[in-house]
Amino acid sequence: MHVYLRDEPVDLEMREVEPEGLLSDDSALIPVAFYADGNESPSFRAFLPPETIVILHQVIRGPVRLGLMAEEPEEPDKEIQAMVGLTIPVEALPPGMVADEAEESEHEAEPWQAGGGTEAWKGDDADDDDERPRTVMLAFAPLVRIKRRHPADFAEELADLLESALSGATKPSLEARVERMLGL
Repeated sequence: MHVYLRDEPVDLEMREVEPEGLLSDDSALIPVAFYADGNESPSFRAFLPPETIVILHQVIRGPVRLGLMAEEPEEPDKEIQAMVGLTIPVEALPPGMVADEAEESEHEAEPWQAGGGTEAWKGDDADDDDERPRTVMLAFAPLVRIKRRHPADFAEELADLLESALSGATKPSLEARVERMLGL
């Protein structure tokens, strides 16, 4: 799994939108679009459960740091399927979203944690990890790139995909796939 984290925060607005016939009337999912930095075109679209909508409303209260997660396809001509996420410091999460450290320590130790020398796997930078704040990535919207622009550099591809989406230059994946099939 490759992860790209954007350095600059983004003003993100979430709006409920019409499902455009893609959801049944009895679906519990809510169609939403996300608009970045005041753009009129949506950057991301998703169908989300109400619980996720509540969490996103709690954490999108100002500029947010975004990231993108994706597996690199084995063949360079295959589409990229990624997930956009918010990086959130653990202490800023709504109550109950992350287990207490005391609760985590009650669980049985993993085999790599047992016995002496448990710090060896961390390498020489083990002390540096304690100084960095713990963060989580809350994935909330899919992003698809049908045709790669940077087949030789997947990191550059992910950065370009996220920046293109933030500028509003993306289409719903269904529309993009139909255009590809029609050769448009």
